[in-house]
Amino acid sequence: MDTKDLTQKATDYASQNIDLYALIGLDPATTDPKQIPRAWRKSSLLHHPDKAGDAFDPDKWALLESARDVLLDATARGAYDRGREAQALRAAERAQVQGARKRMIDELEAAEGEAKRRRDEQEEKRRELEREKARMGEELRRRRAEEDERFRREAEEKRNREEDEGDERIQELQRRLEETRRRKAEKKARKRGELPPETESKDAPKTNGGEGKAPKWEDLKARMIAVQKKRDAAKLAAAQEAAAGTAEEDGTTT
Repeated sequence: MDTKDLTQKATDYASQNIDLYALIGLDPATTDPKQIPRAWRKSSLLHHPDKAGDAFDPDKWALLESARDVLLDATARGAYDRGREAQALRAAERAQVQGARKRMIDELEAAEGEAKRRRDEQEEKRRELEREKARMGEELRRRRAEEDERFRREAEEKRNREEDEGDERIQELQRRLEETRRRKAEKKARKRGELPPETESKDAPKTNGGEGKAPKWEDLKARMIAVQKKRDAAKLAAAQEAAAGTAEEDGTTT
């Protein structure tokens, strides 16, 4: 086979990344041409038809012979070595590109992971803030309800006291009114002679001016009306306070 054909084969083997040196067991740094036949003979013993028998591989044997011929031809070997160097350079470039691409992908994934972590942290902070707002709102509603209950209870106690005091005043006024009516009836009866004249008791307390004088009916009536109006006003104020509290609770709930 001439040099041109061997050079073409050498180029093809290099492009296919077939290692002819490893095939015949030769160090690529070997420069002594005599070492090539020796390495070939040693390797061919494993693949020779007489040695391999039924396991003989004709393609493998043909490749061994082509490897010997290419490496023995200086021009073909040079083309093969240059082709292998070009292949190695392209492989290194591919590895570099792949490495850069992998680093870029890793950086993108790391950036995405960091962004996701920050989003998760912000979301958790937002949820925590919502929980805190809800807790504070609940606490505020609880305290407001307690204050409303306290005010309602105090107002009710005050109304009860005022009603009791009003009842006592009304009873006192009614008693004095009855006493006045009784005295007037006795006075009229004495004038008609139905009762003996009234005798002043030595132990009876002396009156000075208007002190001890029985109240007039108009005065008693006016005072009773005033007490009743006060009680009605207290009830109306309590009803308005209760209505305002209900409206406030509805607004808070909404």
